[in-house]
Parts: sequence; structure tokens; C-alpha cells
Amino acid sequence: MKQASKSQKRIDFLDLISESITHEDIFGTLNYKKKSEDQIKQFIYPHLIKDLTNYIVQGGEEDKEKAKEVVKSSVKWEGDVNTTVNHILFMGTRNRPDMVVEMNDIKIAIEFKKGARGTDLRAGIGQSIIYATHYDFVLYLFIDISEDKRIQNAQGGVNEQAVCKELWDNYNIKFIVA
Repeated sequence: MKQASKSQKRIDFLDLISESITHEDIFGTLNYKKKSEDQIKQFIYPHLIKDLTNYIVQGGEEDKEKAKEVVKSSVKWEGDVNTTVNHILFMGTRNRPDMVVEMNDIKIAIEFKKGARGTDLRAGIGQSIIYATHYDFVLYLFIDISEDKRIQNAQGGVNEQAVCKELWDNYNIKFIVA
């Protein structure tokens, strides 16, 4: 599997999307522990559209409405009945990312998982690896709902950093915990 190049422009674009889907408005105001993954995605979607629209406007597009239409046609997700996110067949099972962004000549799969246990976490890593075979990059956002935020607080560990580096280096998967 040939990986997409990690130019600084692409990394900056992935960072923009990462910041958008983890925005303080989302996780600082939404009671995400009590919301379903679908409800969280519905809350994230407008932030992503707004930030990507601003990105296009800053890139030179003068018509903000035109920029917004470009973004809406570039972001596909299962919450929009007018778009289809294609399944990837693997080991007899159908898998598809929660959102897809196709902009700047790259295809990015976004996977959201919510949980408090290792099994919740691992499911998203497995799915992300499958998506990495069909997309240039994968953003995997794990939403830690454990009472003590033990998953989020463990990110600095040696094993955790090594696995995250391997996912990035070998599969173009950016792992984010919120």
C-alpha cells in the first residue's frame, strides 16, 4: 500500500480538521457523555463546514456562499441523506467511515468512537487501518467518557506514543482523544 505524501500543507490541513472536530464549543458545552455518537457527529458537522468554508475563503475565494457549497459537496457523512459514504468490504464485513472529506486532492476518512474501555478504543483502530487502504489519511477521534478520563490522560505514555507514531508513520492515521 503506497502512502500519500505528508507535505506540510497536508499536515496543516489535517490539523485544521482535527481542531475543528475537537473544538471547545463541542466538548466544552455539549454533554457528550450522555449523547449518542450520531448526536455528537450532528454537533460536529456544522463546525467542520464553517472551518473548511473559512479555509477556502482565506485561500482566495471571495464568495463565502460558493465556498460553503464547495465544502458541503466535499464533506460526506451518513447524517446527510443526499450523500453516500461507500462501504469497504473486509473479511466479509462492510465498513465505512463516519465522515469523508475530499478536498485539496486528498481523501480523508474520519472515524468517531465513544467509550470508556479498551474494546471501544480498539474497534476504531481496526476500522481506521481498513480505511487507510482506501483513503490518503484517516482521522480517528476517540471520545473518552470514562469517569476519570484515564484514556485521555494516558496519551503521554511510552507505549501510547509509540503506537500513535506507528499508526501515523505506517498508515497515515492520526489518532486523537477528546
